[in-house]
Amino acid sequence: MINPDQNPEFVNSFLDYSITILNKSPNSVKEYNYDLNMFLKYMKIHFKLTNEKDFKKISIKDFSLDTLKRITLDDIHAFLSYLALNQR
Repeated sequence: MINPDQNPEFVNSFLDYSITILNKSPNSVKEYNYDLNMFLKYMKIHFKLTNEKDFKKISIKDFSLDTLKRITLDDIHAFLSYLALNQR
């Protein structure tokens, strides 16, 4: 289930766009929300915007567009590496 109160507004806008304009299924949009939440929580750790390491305790509500614009391809590679090493 998606709880829009826990998302930054830009995530909710993307999810709304995906379900209405792109005609994505509710399950796809739910998975997009899950993946984006995980990515943004990782970025908060990666950019040292939180000392929390437990993803369940990290809030992304305050993740700003300015911080989003700082993300580089190297940061995305670091996230993919994190996923590869922690999915075992």
